[in-house]
Amino acid sequence: MDNSISITFGTPKHGWLPIDFHYQDFHLDFDASDALNDPIEELYNAVTNLQDNELKRITWWLEPSAYFLTLKEKDKVLT
Repeated sequence: MDNSISITFGTPKHGWLPIDFHYQDFHLDFDASDALNDPIEELYNAVTNLQDNELKRITWWLEPSAYFLTLKEKDKVLT
């Protein structure tokens, strides 16, 4: 079974970033706002600076709701 996560980014337009997220049979297609944070920077910082057993959260604002992606590293594997 493939446990890979696939995130594809579209071209931002007027502060909205199209995102296509896949994990196994789960699929989300949404536009995230850049008004309250920079989700690409949060994702980059989480992936590049995550320490073993530490949690990092990326917030994808939909205004007013949001999706949260929480990452954890254990033995060099992100979950």
